[in-house]
Amino acid sequence: MNTPQSPQPPPLHLPEMVIATVAGVSFGVKTGNYFAGIFVGVVLGVVLSIIGNRVRSRNKP
Repeated sequence: MNTPQSPQPPPLHLPEMVIATVAGVSFGVKTGNYFAGIFVGVVLGVVLSIIGNRVRSRNKP
């Protein structure tokens, strides 16, 4: 009989989001353009999450 497997939890993107938030805030504070800092943080967070997801999926057994 087939045993039901529990669904895998979604990947946790906490390190990527922390790095992106710190980079976005520091960019915004340094340049004085806070909207650009928000944009940099969001874009960097998405890019790092995509890269992290691909690295994690490649390292799965």
